[in-house]
Amino acid sequence: MTRRRALALAAVWILPSALLLAYVAVVYRTWRIEVPPRLGPEARAAVVASLRAALDGGAVAPAHAELNRRLPHDGPVVATLWLDGVVAARVEGYGPTIAAATAAAGQLASAHPQVKALPAASRARARWKVDVVVGRGPVERDHAVLQLVALHPGVDGLGATIDEPGAPLPSLLLPDEMFLEGLLAKKPLTKLMPEIGMGVDFARADFLLAKRTQRSPAQWKTTRKRYFRFRTDAFVETAGGVTPPLQLTRGLPPGPPVTAAGLRAAALAGARYLVEHLGPDGRYVYEQNLTTGRAIPGYSLPRHAGTTYFLAEVYRFTKAPWLREPIERAATLMVSLSEKGGCKRTLPDGRQLACVLEGGRKADLGSTALGVVALAEYTRATDDRRYLPEATALAEWILWMQRPDGSFRHIYDVTTGVADDKTMLLYFSGEAALALARMYAITGDVRYAQASERALDWLVGWYDFFIGGFLYGEEHWTCIAAEALVPYKQKASYRDFCDGLARFWGQSQAHPGDYPDQPDLVGSHNLTPFVMPQNTPAGSHTEARISTYLLGQAAGHPRAWLRDDILETLGYLMAQQIGPHNDYAVSPAARGFGALATHPVDRTVRIDYVQHVCSAMIRGAALIE
Repeated sequence: MTRRRALALAAVWILPSALLLAYVAVVYRTWRIEVPPRLGPEARAAVVASLRAALDGGAVAPAHAELNRRLPHDGPVVATLWLDGVVAARVEGYGPTIAAATAAAGQLASAHPQVKALPAASRARARWKVDVVVGRGPVERDHAVLQLVALHPGVDGLGATIDEPGAPLPSLLLPDEMFLEGLLAKKPLTKLMPEIGMGVDFARADFLLAKRTQRSPAQWKTTRKRYFRFRTDAFVETAGGVTPPLQLTRGLPPGPPVTAAGLRAAALAGARYLVEHLGPDGRYVYEQNLTTGRAIPGYSLPRHAGTTYFLAEVYRFTKAPWLREPIERAATLMVSLSEKGGCKRTLPDGRQLACVLEGGRKADLGSTALGVVALAEYTRATDDRRYLPEATALAEWILWMQRPDGSFRHIYDVTTGVADDKTMLLYFSGEAALALARMYAITGDVRYAQASERALDWLVGWYDFFIGGFLYGEEHWTCIAAEALVPYKQKASYRDFCDGLARFWGQSQAHPGDYPDQPDLVGSHNLTPFVMPQNTPAGSHTEARISTYLLGQAAGHPRAWLRDDILETLGYLMAQQIGPHNDYAVSPAARGFGALATHPVDRTVRIDYVQHVCSAMIRGAALIE
């Protein structure tokens, strides 16, 4: 080979990679915001002490070596006073150092009319949240696709500098204000999953930025301005100030250690949240916004049943006496819906069938299957067999809906008595397999076990094709059902399937070092680094992975790596749960202790979010023990 030809080949192979690396380096240098180390506990305490003194009318400059650190663009230090989930006052102090900017914020706070108007008791109860602005960077607002990743959700704030003589200081929306105002994850990835979104609502962001400069939207539109992203070192005063202020990432402090006692307490907190949101008629407050406390219309019978199942599960593990009556209230509602829905019939052999239905004429398999799971779990937890006749009729309907190959029909027309042989919906077949396994557990009737086995054979067998071991659907109920069937039968095919599913989910789990700038996401389950991880899949996957671990344990080969993954995710979920340490922005009307929101930058909670996560927690406590 000639030297010229060798150089040409080298250029062909190396030059594109070199150009790409150079481009990446330019983008990295242009867009990355370098931030300094976060303040230590003593420095954070000094900042809050200075602001606390300002509440009493005196501005005291904080004294700590770390606070002499210089601030780019003179900060600011933004101090927000939260009282009962509402902002009582907000000030921005500018200065060359953190100490100077904090002192400036304190002077503004001491003179703030809303602060001066607060009674002494309210001032004592209020909590300071502090954001030290530590770096700025550019923001993309023009390109439709790049807009989707314009801001790092919950980590980047959005600001605007006005290019006019004598213009006011920059207008800022803090990272947590971006999601508390509902500005993030607004564009759904697909129509099939509208709850999974990306991007920023820049129109509303402009409205809020304009408002902070006392401009109308029309005036803001014609104002010359430059937008920027910024990062903050955020921390919040603890209730009563008994410990140093807590570091915040996406509005949440680090979670507690993962222990059996901690997981049990977290599961009970979730159960308490659900009980406090259960009405006298046996219906839950289905969905609500934690920031406003407002309920969101809608209801789901499968989720009602699944939530009731979780409460019965927690009762089985803890025997907490305050749980039993609410469980019976919610279970009685399902029984009444079965009786009132008109979904009852008698087969020629005399078997009584029933299904859960409310309104309309079409019943779905999921509502009845999870209804059976809930009633069976209540029976299992209490030895009270009051609901067994209804559970038996519902289980007979599930058997009637099963095809000879083990699959199920998912929709049933009550008025015609005809089942739909075409429609297949997510989750329902796995839920039905679990319902039958649970009925076997409480009755010993082998028909249920055999039907559950046929269902699992069909569910697992469906993946017997070329890429079946590399691509999975949401089969968490399938693996929970496989573990529930262990007393009757263990099959290597079930263990292999669930092991593969657990490894598949493990590939989406963030481990230490995977996201160096986002240590708060360790243990979460990500679809993509550009989308905030949902808490519910992390919970449901962990439920199934616990069952998978137990399947291996029953066969004599528990998976140590799987146990480690489970505990890592439980640690992430414990940090996501609302409690006294992170409720500063939760409305008291929401009664939010124990709740789990959609994800770190969405403060909407639905009953199934709490159900799946806290079911994983109570089972995780037993796993540790």
